[in-house]
Amino acid sequence: MAELIAPYCRPDEVPLRLVLVKHFQGRLTFELSVLQGADLGAQKWGPLWQFVPRRRERTERFVALHVVPTGIRAEIGGFAGDATPATNLLASTCDYLVTHPNAVTASDLYWARDNVLYLEGNLLSRFLIGQIDLLPKQTRRLGVLVDKPHSQDLLNNVINAVHACRTVGGLAIDPVWVSKKSLRGRTFYSDSGRALGDVAGLDAVFDIVREAERCVDALAITSEIDVSQELRNDYYSGKPVANPWGGVEALLTHAVTTMSSLPVAHAPMLTAWENTRVEGTIDPRDGAEVISMTYFCSVLRGLSAAPQPLLANGPTVPGSARLTLEDVGAIVLPASAVGGIPTFAGLAQQIPLILVTENSTLSPLCLDDIVESRAPHQPEVYLVSNYLEAAGVLISLKERLNPDAVRRPIAHSQPRWV
Repeated sequence: MAELIAPYCRPDEVPLRLVLVKHFQGRLTFELSVLQGADLGAQKWGPLWQFVPRRRERTERFVALHVVPTGIRAEIGGFAGDATPATNLLASTCDYLVTHPNAVTASDLYWARDNVLYLEGNLLSRFLIGQIDLLPKQTRRLGVLVDKPHSQDLLNNVINAVHACRTVGGLAIDPVWVSKKSLRGRTFYSDSGRALGDVAGLDAVFDIVREAERCVDALAITSEIDVSQELRNDYYSGKPVANPWGGVEALLTHAVTTMSSLPVAHAPMLTAWENTRVEGTIDPRDGAEVISMTYFCSVLRGLSAAPQPLLANGPTVPGSARLTLEDVGAIVLPASAVGGIPTFAGLAQQIPLILVTENSTLSPLCLDDIVESRAPHQPEVYLVSNYLEAAGVLISLKERLNPDAVRRPIAHSQPRWV
């Protein structure tokens, strides 16, 4: 796949996100998002398509990944932390469950289990392609980057959220940087219907990130994202549009984690007080958003549970429980969300895939669009109806039980004469 896409990148473009969006009559259509004007050599972990094959799977720990890509309106996980119950169910079967922020951050609410590792999507992909390992329970100090506010009272709103998380959650949050240059993001939708966007002022972000790497373990960012009132109303009323903030947030955090070693997460910054008022009740999956004024506390709480990324096969920290690709026993994702790096990496790394059909998205893909034939050496793929069934498959895999053994009929062995 890398050989197909790489020629389309200019020398000053760093790939941030790659998704297969369509397969028609043998023709593949990808969407590629890039960081423009960047130094290719400054990438922290190497090129996005630098694939490192894993060795055989280990058995000391059972780690699973729960992937719900943002911007594709997943019925579960495409809103405001509404995949938290499903994530917690899956996490109850594992030693660790790795997921990304949009699955469990719900504005001011964060209820993920303690063994849920909160990992931004770009780092999650790099974990699966073998570039990084993870150190759980290592994040201690959080920094905050605030977009240039329209007014002092909007900045005060963010500071109050920081104070609340310090006081109630006991989080170590310092320093708080306020950008002198606007980081304003703009939302748009691609031809495939996915939520995307662009962000200006990233040079100011990278200046602060370089300073942050010297004094904090993770960085929370809150910045403005232009979303029209009409689009906000459509989204909150349950119309079939993807979360308009998610695409911009993903690209911003992908850019930062490509060029730095910090775990990062983002929350949209309130731009006008009237945006805190929504008439009537809304789609229940978005309830957490309309009861918040900053959308930020869950990001701070989630980052406090973020694992620290480090180069794969690097020096081991004494006494640490380094998680590697060899610990991963399965990847759970929506059955139609198979166009991204996690699916391709899972197939290439011989990691079982658990595809949930009930969690529909706007993607038209299915696994047959990715894999034309199932060869004997390919990893197992389990197509399940819902997350209750997915949890059962995870338990079977953790216990080294063949899931087919608890179903009927039992397949007959076919002897092969050699």
